[in-house]
Amino acid sequence: MSKCSSNINVENIIIFGYAAVGKRLYERVRQEKTEANIVFCDNSSTKQGMHDDIQVLSLQEVIEKYGTSKFIVASLRHAKQMEQQLLEAGIPQGQIITELPGDIVGEELAKEQKQRLVPLDSIHVEVNINKDCNLNCKGCDHFAPVAEADTLELDVFERDMKRLSEIMTEHIHRIILLGGEPLLNEQLLDYVRIARRCMPETEVFIATNGTLLGRMKDEFWTVLKENRTGLMVTKYPVSLDYEELRKKAVEKGVVWEYLGSSESGRTLWHFPLDLSGNQDAMESFLHCANANSCHTLERGRLYTCSIAPNVKVFNKYFNQHIPLKEEDGIDIYKAKSAEEILTALAKPMPFCSYCDVKHRTYDHGWETSRKDLKEWIL
Repeated sequence: MSKCSSNINVENIIIFGYAAVGKRLYERVRQEKTEANIVFCDNSSTKQGMHDDIQVLSLQEVIEKYGTSKFIVASLRHAKQMEQQLLEAGIPQGQIITELPGDIVGEELAKEQKQRLVPLDSIHVEVNINKDCNLNCKGCDHFAPVAEADTLELDVFERDMKRLSEIMTEHIHRIILLGGEPLLNEQLLDYVRIARRCMPETEVFIATNGTLLGRMKDEFWTVLKENRTGLMVTKYPVSLDYEELRKKAVEKGVVWEYLGSSESGRTLWHFPLDLSGNQDAMESFLHCANANSCHTLERGRLYTCSIAPNVKVFNKYFNQHIPLKEEDGIDIYKAKSAEEILTALAKPMPFCSYCDVKHRTYDHGWETSRKDLKEWIL
């Protein structure tokens, strides 16, 4: 494994990952290697382009132009996946740097942790409109491989959307309909219409694995376009031409985004639960990338993450008894203001003591679930 230091002596230096860590590395390398040409690349098409006079290229473009350069992998959690992507693209191991300066890593992690305790002004809200999925991913943090459909009632969804529009409309920038796999839900288009009607100025997206998009009829594409609803796609290592589907979406006038780092191909993570609930809730909250981030609406209650509201699936299938308490979420009907809700989401909940965050691991190869309890515990 190569280490990032001032020993780099090349004309071009590629920083793979245009985010907080990458920007810090850019400043560091620019100071230490004033003669170097520093180039950014990123998997996300939404980050590619010009940003404050800094050009961000796609990985393919960078390899074509600078394939013999040093590549610094700038990621706190997905370095393994990104390193493998470079290797598969033909970049020799000796040109890849994955070990980042300790001060930058420490400072960025500390900044993340501090920010989790700060109420956000604007959030995205995830809504599970069904729990089942057709891909059966090992260790899914929504527990979809062992879930029944549990389709969200349309009247409940509409009531919740109306309540959010009343109390939080200026503090929600995106509604995400997901599952499970939401394209399995036969009433999907009704949820789309309701979300758009209740939240006329808010972004609405469907989070999908994309495998069922080829079966969607014209009405699907028409309703998405008319209701300004986009697709947030996770790219899995399955036999599917995602690029052709993306082109079709664009032709139909539907926005297509890849979710996070998945544009390079989905990997798995292991988020173990502590069945005894012996973890320190505050420590779990501070070190959890989902905390005060994956805000999830579940039948009238908002949760700071997506694991807690789905744990009943885990409990039912494995005959476990991890409690979901009233104080784990906030009732959007009892809350008197958006500020009360946003403040509640920036605090650890009792459920956090059941998440063994310090033993989480990332970027495992994708495989299907065997529905084994060990996929969700140590």
